[in-house]
Amino acid sequence: MMKQNAIILSLILSFLAFAPFKSQATQLPECNTSECIEYFKAYRILTKRGHSSAMAMLAEFYYTGYGTDKDIDMALKWYRRAGKYGVMDAKYKAGVLYLQDTHLKDIDEGIEYLQYASKMGHSQSSYLLGKMYLGGGMVEQDFALADQYLARAYEENNLAARNYGQVLYLHESTKDLPFSKLYALISQDVVTLTPEKTGSNEQTAAINFPEGEMETLDVKMDTFEGMFGSHIAQLNHMIPDMSKGTGSNIAGQTCAKMWGCSSEGDTLRIGEVMLSDWGLETIAFRVDSVFTIK
Repeated sequence: MMKQNAIILSLILSFLAFAPFKSQATQLPECNTSECIEYFKAYRILTKRGHSSAMAMLAEFYYTGYGTDKDIDMALKWYRRAGKYGVMDAKYKAGVLYLQDTHLKDIDEGIEYLQYASKMGHSQSSYLLGKMYLGGGMVEQDFALADQYLARAYEENNLAARNYGQVLYLHESTKDLPFSKLYALISQDVVTLTPEKTGSNEQTAAINFPEGEMETLDVKMDTFEGMFGSHIAQLNHMIPDMSKGTGSNIAGQTCAKMWGCSSEGDTLRIGEVMLSDWGLETIAFRVDSVFTIK
């Protein structure tokens, strides 16, 4: 049951993106119909029971104005609260909110949130941090930190990070960057394409993608409402996260009910979540732009 809830929450959050960041992900629409208001009320009740994933969803509703008025302060409040109880996607989104050009803007706070999520295994946080330290501007350019975070995201099989790292590795203007960790990982995935293999007169490099490492999920729910209904039904049969704990670091969950008690935190909540590529608008660096090493 717990694993099913984590998968459903991951699917919902993977479709959602902040409006200020252009993305191919589906936007949760602003909605004030009676149905949307009822979903908002249902999640608000679940937050009062102590379900952290409901807190994350309530934050989404406040951010987009789904079933309620748009309220960025309330969105941040619930992202932070959900992140406190182990929803690393919410921790990441709180960090991104702090990085946006709003009255909430606080670069140091945003970086701190992303660093925490990265430490807990949230690959998208690592990926965004890596690009920020590579590009500079919002933070001081730091190739060592960029290498560290991009390598971490690459090693955790973040698809966007793997694609981005491989472009850096192969691109003429970036192939000599001092990325010892990242490029060492990528070099294991690179194969040489000889003229005999390509049919051309030049020898080139390509990425040899490992097989059997990607999990395929057959998603049959094609609407947010369908996913919300399933998620709410799951939460109604689960122990709230904020219930009194008995032996683990996650409130309401005993070690026996968790996949494992370790310093890596609640891996069910970190999982294979692939959020939209938020933060691109805050990153000055582009592979196809002029790049000068400071």
